[in-house]
Parts: sequence; structure tokens; C-alpha cells
Amino acid sequence: MKNKKGLLFVLIILAIAIGVGAYFITSPGNKKENKPAAKKTSQVEEKETEPEPEEVTYLEFLDKSEAERQILERYSNNNDYKVIPISGSKFSGYLIAVYEPSRLHVAVTSKMGVDGEYVDKMVKDNHALLGINAGGFADADFNGDGSTPAGLTISKNKMVVSTKYNNSRGGVIGFDANDKLVLENLDSNSVVDKGIRDCISFAPYLIVNGQAQTMTGSGAFGPSGRTARSAIGQREDGIVLLLCVDGDRTKGEGATLPEVIEIMQRYGAINAADLDGGTSCQLVVGEKLINDPTSLNGEHRSRPVATAFILDSDESNHGDSSAVK
Repeated sequence: MKNKKGLLFVLIILAIAIGVGAYFITSPGNKKENKPAAKKTSQVEEKETEPEPEEVTYLEFLDKSEAERQILERYSNNNDYKVIPISGSKFSGYLIAVYEPSRLHVAVTSKMGVDGEYVDKMVKDNHALLGINAGGFADADFNGDGSTPAGLTISKNKMVVSTKYNNSRGGVIGFDANDKLVLENLDSNSVVDKGIRDCISFAPYLIVNGQAQTMTGSGAFGPSGRTARSAIGQREDGIVLLLCVDGDRTKGEGATLPEVIEIMQRYGAINAADLDGGTSCQLVVGEKLINDPTSLNGEHRSRPVATAFILDSDESNHGDSSAVK
């Protein structure tokens, strides 16, 4: 009887020991790792550090051969120029191909020293087919009156402003006697020696002799700054490209300088330069403003400027502006 009781006691003690051991082995507090929790934490960290997708514009899907076709396939009713719609994720506008660069000239405000003029008035007064705003002017606090061009300015071989443009990233933007787009920081003597017939001054240069320029700085002139922009370029075959894209700065809209370079390169420009931007951006075809400029506070309006590149009409072939409509 005593042996049976002793055996029963041993069995009870053994059962208790096994139960206690099993509890401590399976207890979450005694586990050295929790793989599901670690995996979850890793997924959260990957999601937080994952880079944002790059902005994609239609240009990335526009084959260069298609861009070439758009440039070279002219309107049946207009042999002077062609208007090509341009769009991106945060901007829209127009690229104009001008087929006769010899007829592109610089127009200057008729109120020189007093006030600037809107581009549509310059186009109308000069009986031109189209025009785009060109160089800069004194513009303190973005309230300049556009009365006096900044830097060297020549209009149809007449020197309008002889002061050299003081900017290391730009300078003269104009055409020589051979209708070649010249991008050089020249003084008044040099422009005469080089036979520059029409020019304005501005910065930065975007493409020089086929090489895209590196954009540095902050704000609108930095590589990521967005604003409405105007630009001019020329292809190897001589065709001139005039670009104007809109953008409301109050909404962070507009094109960056690298995007402007991309557009110009896609359409074959080997030389290109930035023109005055923001509210100054005005593209006029047939005396009508076809883009949508905005002011610093988002108002849909443009402002008087000092200069514009205009395309003169000729007697043999007046451009049909209905092609734009």
C-alpha cells in the first residue's frame, strides 16, 4: 500500500514538472524572435523609404521620328509656320516651327523708355504673322513696366540698347546675316563684327552646339523650378522653334528648364535659349493670344514687355492663321 502511494506521489510530481516546463517553453515572453512581427516592420520600413515615381510626360512616349514628322509635314494652306500643341504633367502650350528664319526679327516697344507693349500690339503694328515675348527688362519685385530692354538689343540692324548683358549663363540671343541663331555673351563691338542683325539678351542658354547645358540654382532658374516659360531654338536644317508653355505658379504648375531642354532636343534643336517667362509669356498668332498667361497671384492675364520675336509676312505667301483654329 505504501509503495502504491509513493508511486502515485512520484507520478503527480512528474506531471506537474512537465506542465510547468511546457508553459515556460511555449510562453511568448520566452521566445527569442517573433518572425511575423519582424516581417511586418520590414514591410513598413520599405514602404516609407520607397522613392516616389518620376513624373511622366507625353514626351517620353513621343518617338523622335514622330516629332520629326510633326515638324517637316507642313500645313497645306500655310507654308510659313506650323503650330504643334505641347503638354506635360503640369504644363501645356505650343511649339511653333518657323520655316524661314530670315523673316524673324526683333520688335521693340514703341514707347521705349516710357512703357512696354503687349505682344499682340507689336504683331499688329508690324503687320506680322506671329510673335513671342523675347528678352528681359528692369523688373524689380516683378512690377517692371517693360519700357527698356535689359542688355544688348538690335532690331533690323539698328542698335537699340548697347549695354552688355551681365549674366554668365546667357547673353546675346539673335540671328546673324546667315540667319543662324547665335548664343554668345557679346559686347556692342562684337555683335557688329559678327554681323548680328537682330538680337535680345537673356539667360540661361539651354542647348549650345548640340550640348544640353546643366541647370543650377534655385527658384525658377533651378533644375526643379516650375513656371510658365518661353524659349527659342534652331535645328540644324535652319528651322526655328518657338516654344511657349503655361503654368500657374500659385498651384506649382509650369515647366522646368530640363523639361524645356527635353522638348527642344526631341524636336531637333541644336541651339536653344530661355526667353523671359512667367506672366511675360505671350504667344500671338494672327494678332490673337493663343496661350494662357497667369500673374503671380493666379490671375489670367499677361503684361507689357520690352521686346518680341516676330515673323514678318511676305507678299508671296501670307500665313493662314485659320490653321491654328
